Order: sequence, then C-alpha cells, then structure tokens
Amino acid sequence: MLENNTEKIKALVKIIRPEITMLSIFTVYIGALAADSKVFSVPILLAIIAVFSIAAASQPFNDYFDYEIDKIIHSNRPLPKGILKPKTALYMGIILFSIGLFISFFINMIVFLFSIIGITLIVLYELVSKKTGFLGNFVVAFTSSISFMYGGAAVGNLFTPAFYTVIAFFIFLGREILLDVRDYEGDKKTRVSLPVRIGRKKASILGIISLFISMFLLFIPGFYIFNSIWYLILIIPLLFTTIYASILPLFDVENAARTTDILRFSMIEGIAIFVLLLLL
Repeated sequence: MLENNTEKIKALVKIIRPEITMLSIFTVYIGALAADSKVFSVPILLAIIAVFSIAAASQPFNDYFDYEIDKIIHSNRPLPKGILKPKTALYMGIILFSIGLFISFFINMIVFLFSIIGITLIVLYELVSKKTGFLGNFVVAFTSSISFMYGGAAVGNLFTPAFYTVIAFFIFLGREILLDVRDYEGDKKTRVSLPVRIGRKKASILGIISLFISMFLLFIPGFYIFNSIWYLILIIPLLFTTIYASILPLFDVENAARTTDILRFSMIEGIAIFVLLLLL
C-alpha cells in the first residue's frame, strides 16, 4: 500500500512536468527584473506562484485530453500506464488553474486579466485549436512566452520585457512545430497537426525558420539592448547549440525528437544568461 501511494505521488509530480514548468518561474522573474531593477518583492513572488500554478495545470489538463494519443506515442506517462486515472489529471488541472487565478487577483488587474486570457487560451487549445494545426502551435507559443510580460505587469511595467517575449515566442513556436513532427505517427490517427497537413519535411522547415528568427533576435537586437561584450561571450555558445539542434531535422525528420530535447537545454541556458546579465 505504501509503495503504491509513493508511486502515485511520484506520478503526480511527473505529470506537471517540473523540468518544463519550472522554467515559468524564471521567465516571470526575468520579466520583472527587466521592468524593475528590484531583485525581489511580494508582487514578484505572487506572480511566480500564479504562473507556476497555471503552467503546472496545463500539463495534466493536456494529458487528460491526449490520453488516447499518449497510449500510442507516450505509453510511459502516468495516465497510459494506469498509475493515475484521467479524471485525476483533469481535477488536478482545474485545481491548479483556480489557484493561479486566485493568487493573480491579489497582484493587480492587468495580471489577473493575463491569467484569465492565458487559462482561456489553454482550454480552447485543448478543445479546439489543437486540432487545427498551426493555430494550436501559435496558441501554445503565445501562452508560454507571455510570462515575461506577466512578470513585468506584476511590477507595473508591462512592455519593457516585450523583447524577451518575442524571442521566446519564436523559440516555443519552432519547438512546438517540431514536437508535432516528432508525434506525427500518433497525431495522424487523432488530429490534423501541421505535419499531418503539409508533411513532416515542410513542417520541419517552418519550425527551423522560426528558430532562426529567434537566434537573429538574440544576436543583433539583443546585443544593442545589453550593449556588453559579456552578452556576446555568453550568447555565442547558446547560438551554436541552437543552430546545431535546428539543422538536425534537415538531415532526417526523425531527428526532430532530439532537436526538441536539445532546445529544452538551450532554453534553460538562455534563461540563466538573462538572469545573470540582469543581476549584474
């Protein structure tokens, strides 16, 4: 019994994808730092908790709707393995969404509005836009990247972190398209993703173009914003890593899975660089 409960607790942690959702903490913090030089404050803390709750909620919520697909392409996840019931994932998502929305109300009305929009888009994505190909990728990229401006809004400066939001949008968009390339075999049985609609090769090229746009923004506009040789020293290895990851699907579309894994590392590296530069 104890072993079974331990397995369920591990599954509850795994289902919120902490390796992904933890990134939301740092994106909010970067947005707040860019908008206000204060290292920490109560609004920043509340914004971090709210965004983390919403980001965490989106994962089990997604797993609930992807249950049939995951039985084919992600059979090692808690729901297909039978460790957790689909309704458990749904209720967990609703509770976490509610926590994030409740906390955001006490920050300010702009942040609260951001939370409402974000949750609405996530729900619509699962119910409608996920099945429409590129629109679904766009919604995920938008809701993932907007957390930088969420952090700025928490400290009363919405637009200063827009630069980070735009870069993140193209990175997330490229990665989401390549994730659909990776999941092609499962998706073609249940929904019309972009690779299903136009083919894996063409979809891979669109994903790569999006990634290269983000790298251009990092290199040239980014240098003028930070105006520091340290920025170049830190950012060039990140650019090489991302370029390497981006071109892999050009040789073989099966490399899309490897690309998305490398990009996750690149995003962590990029976040660390921005935090460091903003704190210096």
